[in-house]
Amino acid sequence: MKRMTRILAFLLAAMLLLISLTSCSAASPVYASPRAKRVVATVGDVEILYEELYFITMHYIEELKRAYGENALDDEARRNDLNAFVWASLVSRETALISLGYEYGLDVHKGDIADSVQEIMDSVIEENFEGDRKAYIEDLAKTYMTDHYARQFFGVENYLANSIVIEMAERGELVTDEATVLETLNSDKFIRTMHVFISNSNKLYTDAENRAHAAEIQATIAACGDNDARYEAMCDAIGGKYNNDFGDPLAKGYYFTYGEMDEAYENAAFALAEYGVSDVVQTDDGYYIIMRLPKDAAYITENLEALRDKSYFVTLNQKVDEKLATMTLTKTNFGEKLVLTELAPIDPDGGNQLIVIGAIVAGVVLVGGGAVWLLKTRKKRK
Repeated sequence: MKRMTRILAFLLAAMLLLISLTSCSAASPVYASPRAKRVVATVGDVEILYEELYFITMHYIEELKRAYGENALDDEARRNDLNAFVWASLVSRETALISLGYEYGLDVHKGDIADSVQEIMDSVIEENFEGDRKAYIEDLAKTYMTDHYARQFFGVENYLANSIVIEMAERGELVTDEATVLETLNSDKFIRTMHVFISNSNKLYTDAENRAHAAEIQATIAACGDNDARYEAMCDAIGGKYNNDFGDPLAKGYYFTYGEMDEAYENAAFALAEYGVSDVVQTDDGYYIIMRLPKDAAYITENLEALRDKSYFVTLNQKVDEKLATMTLTKTNFGEKLVLTELAPIDPDGGNQLIVIGAIVAGVVLVGGGAVWLLKTRKKRK
């Protein structure tokens, strides 16, 4: 009897271990329902998953409904616009960057990039959700996001470009002499801006109030009649109570090329003339009012080593542009059958639930099978 008790205790412990392996810390991966990982299309050698299509589609549908009302998609022209926008959005510079990363042996879901993304996830869940995994999952559901796609976003946005540049340098693909670097820094592919930023998470104002403050600041600066006056007004706004970016208190500006800032920010900035001021630029993080500044030759010379690394992104961007020019989208059979106005929702925690259920079933089978084996063994001994 004691032997049976010990064996059953061992089997029960094994079952509990299986279940514990499926339990997760707050920032460990959250597995969505299997549909999320189904491939809807390929763009070159990059597989486009349902989770990305779903995210883009649902957010665009929300935009249409805000603009035209709840019945916006009753209009055939808007449904056609939805289809054109979503499928075209899947062929992007980000997709080309992912493909280029493959050529250098880099994948945002593996290796050092994945480890770095994990650190971001630790911070996001701790700071934004007070370490509450359930709250994080609820937010994923509300924003049509999955944990896997969020990790891909952070990997591409924060690490992939830098990692490719490092690989390019190690392979000797970058021209690093001072004359070439200076030529790049002084070209139109490299610009300097200053900006006012109003965060949509500042908790002091509603989104409508933030938008109104941004519009008021933009109108004040744009109304100034000359470059000096606009510059002074911009400096005043940077030091004003609504600005949430404290990274440039002396108004020296930011030097950058494509691929370093938010895409909407870059598009607005590169379109400006010197001392020109943008309209209010909306990003996922908040609202920007941007002014393009002339480059300071003395500053470039004094900070050449720091800016040298930034200049390499011009070469990277050329590679991304070349890659993007060759990429086309091919829908899979699954993607062809999808109706974007009728997409099945994703449960961001659906895969975790399946894993837990599977572990419990496996544990029950293990315990049950062990018990049967034990009983058979006892009978044989009798």
